[in-house]
Amino acid sequence: MNSLPDLRSLSPVSARMCLAVERFCLHRLALPHGMRLVLALSGGADSTALACILHILSPRLELELFALTLDHGLRPEAEADARWTQAFCAWLGIPCARRRVDVTGLAAAKGWGLEEAGRHTRYALLEEERRAQKANFVVLGHHAGDLSEDVLLRLARGTGWPALGGMAARDDARRLLRPLLFTKPQDLRDLLTECGVSWREDASNASLNFMRNRLRHTVLPLLRRENPALDRGMAALWQLAQCDADYWETLLAEALAAHPWHEESQDGLPALLLPRELLAGLHPAARLRLYLKAVRLLVRQNTGQTGERSQARAHTLLELDAALREGRGNTRFQLPGGIEARLKSGAVRFVRTMGLEKRTVTAARGQTSGGQTP
Repeated sequence: MNSLPDLRSLSPVSARMCLAVERFCLHRLALPHGMRLVLALSGGADSTALACILHILSPRLELELFALTLDHGLRPEAEADARWTQAFCAWLGIPCARRRVDVTGLAAAKGWGLEEAGRHTRYALLEEERRAQKANFVVLGHHAGDLSEDVLLRLARGTGWPALGGMAARDDARRLLRPLLFTKPQDLRDLLTECGVSWREDASNASLNFMRNRLRHTVLPLLRRENPALDRGMAALWQLAQCDADYWETLLAEALAAHPWHEESQDGLPALLLPRELLAGLHPAARLRLYLKAVRLLVRQNTGQTGERSQARAHTLLELDAALREGRGNTRFQLPGGIEARLKSGAVRFVRTMGLEKRTVTAARGQTSGGQTP
């Protein structure tokens, strides 16, 4: 490999793409200059391009870059991929840590699938590295194609609005950034080719054993054939969802300032009481989002996660709100993640009845399994 070109030496197309990522960082992510960032690198084209782009932009944004690459032990070539990534980072002058994890063992111990175990391990180790480097954020290489996949995955799992808009570009709770979210994957590969940078191919990305791959290789090509502007439309959906989420968060903050919820203990278990005065003054759409906010807080207190993967079922929240409007009392609703909603005298109490790791969901009487939260 030759030395990586600077911004002025790139072709106009690649330079414009890098500048678009810079604008995304400054405006969409509200990223100040002088950030310390840990890059999640796999050796694949997307994360390799992420490292190149941020390296090119680092003098302009005053970035200090670190990296972490993981060997999940799932593929014979995984160790070689991790070594390649470390060598690539050394060439760029980016310190890169390498960790090996037993994803198969974790999946067996927790009763998780390999994808879920890999995801939990990956984010946990990235957060460890962020703290070790005293970095501000972990940076992921998700691009516009990944955003479209994520929207379809959420739709297939029953997610509703506004979470249907897709993954967050900036997740302050988990300290994650996704600066390539509006960047086309082919543009990333074109940049690497122009810079003379190779990358590693993960053969498991072609396997149809995983739902994400099935959507990527079968469903999305059909949708793009029907609508060549699909990814652009998904990006617009994402922007609308961000505006919508910001509006509701502002409204709920004002409502909670006037009538706060109460964190308490119910039979020795963490609970949140949403008082009657708070709920009575809200539109049903606002109440649904308030319920979800309460559930996520209880999940986060238990696991340190946001609860995105343990969202309450939409039909249960709708039934809960219908019971509230109808004045039904002493009614209970079971929610995924060991959360129970108890309705009494116009107030709703959410109680965490068990740890998420048990993953035992008992349907409330008269309820059936349904989609994820709105």
